[in-house]
Amino acid sequence: TNIETLLNANENDSTHAKPVAPPEQIQDRVGFIFNNLSLSNMQSKSDELKDTLKDEYWDWLAHYLVVKRVSIEPNFHTLYSQFIDTLKKETLNQFILTETYRNIKVLLRSDKNEQKFSDRALLKNLGSWLGLITLAKGKPILHRDIDIKSIIIEAFQKGPAELLFVVPFVAKVLEPAGKSKIFMPPNPWLLSMLSVLVELHNEPDLKLNHKFEIEVLCKNLNLNINDIQIKCVLRNYEIVEEQLTKIKDTKAASNETVQQQQSSQLTAIQSHNLLNQ
Repeated sequence: TNIETLLNANENDSTHAKPVAPPEQIQDRVGFIFNNLSLSNMQSKSDELKDTLKDEYWDWLAHYLVVKRVSIEPNFHTLYSQFIDTLKKETLNQFILTETYRNIKVLLRSDKNEQKFSDRALLKNLGSWLGLITLAKGKPILHRDIDIKSIIIEAFQKGPAELLFVVPFVAKVLEPAGKSKIFMPPNPWLLSMLSVLVELHNEPDLKLNHKFEIEVLCKNLNLNINDIQIKCVLRNYEIVEEQLTKIKDTKAASNETVQQQQSSQLTAIQSHNLLNQ
């Protein structure tokens, strides 16, 4: 899977302070630790990592883990999650969560089409990871970080290209709720999310692969899709804040506004001159 979209976004994001990377020798050592990580040596590798990496590099480690490991290695998500728990570094946990949300938003706001296989795979993997480090551990996904219900409805309103990214992503986010004592069915928040998905599932023009993904999600959560109550919100829900749209560059947007104002002033002057003639 190609992580070029994430790497380019991190390189060009002027709103985000890039983490300071440790010396190359230490980076290689960190890579070696992750390459040789297993359930049997987790505690020793945890001690080795804490001895290798100073606290000032935890934000760099979070970036490395999310972008270069988690996004392309879904089979190791459980291992990495347990490793993070073994480290017992609350600061690192927060850095990882922040980095996860940030890269998910990069992919949600990226250009979307059926040929973007890598970006769709990255988004699915990060969705699975997000659910694992939040819902599966009894931690909520806050509305201010990602509004899942709104994302589904916005994708429906925008069309098939958006749904191609959003439906698999949401399904992966919600699936780990089945491992949680708090968010497992019949949790009201989970059922609210599923209600929108099932309403989408009932749309006659929805692609079969999306219908299948929703059906598999319900099965994995031990729910009968026909028992989930729908509330008819897809066409009646007002999107307050678009989450699937690129954020305009502030400077570019400012220049555009100035140009529009200058154009309006010029038009007004021309109209005034014509009237005086």
